[in-house]
Amino acid sequence: MTTPPSLEDLAYAAIRSGRVFARAWGDAGLDTRGGPHSLCSAACDRLAAGQLLKGRDLDVVAAMGETLRRALNAERPGYGDHAMREDTRYEAPLWEPRLEELRRLAEVYKHFRDCRERYADRATAEREALRAL
Repeated sequence: MTTPPSLEDLAYAAIRSGRVFARAWGDAGLDTRGGPHSLCSAACDRLAAGQLLKGRDLDVVAAMGETLRRALNAERPGYGDHAMREDTRYEAPLWEPRLEELRRLAEVYKHFRDCRERYADRATAEREALRAL
C-alpha cells in the first residue's frame, strides 16, 4: 500500500500549479472585458505570490475556466467543451497557434484546479477526523 501525499505536499503542489496557471493566464492575454477582469488580475496576483485561494477567489478561477472554454469554442466550435472535459495533453499538436496556446492553458488550468481540490479535500478530511476524535 502506498502512503498518500501529506497535506504539506498537496499544498506545495497547489501553490506551484497556481503560480504556473497565473503566469500562463497572463501570457495568454484572454479578453475578460465585460467579465471579472480586475478580479482575475487580483486572483492571479495572489496565485503568483504563492497564496492558496479560497472563498470568492475560487469563484473567480471557475469563471476564468469558463472564459477559457468559451475562447477555445470561439477558435474551434465545440473544442472548448472537449478540452475542459478530456485530457488533451497527448493529442496531436494543433496547427492553429492560438488554439494550441489555449489548449495548453486549459491543461494548466485543469491541473491547478485538480491540485487545489485535492488539497482542499485533504484539509477537510483532516479537520473532520480531528473533530470525530
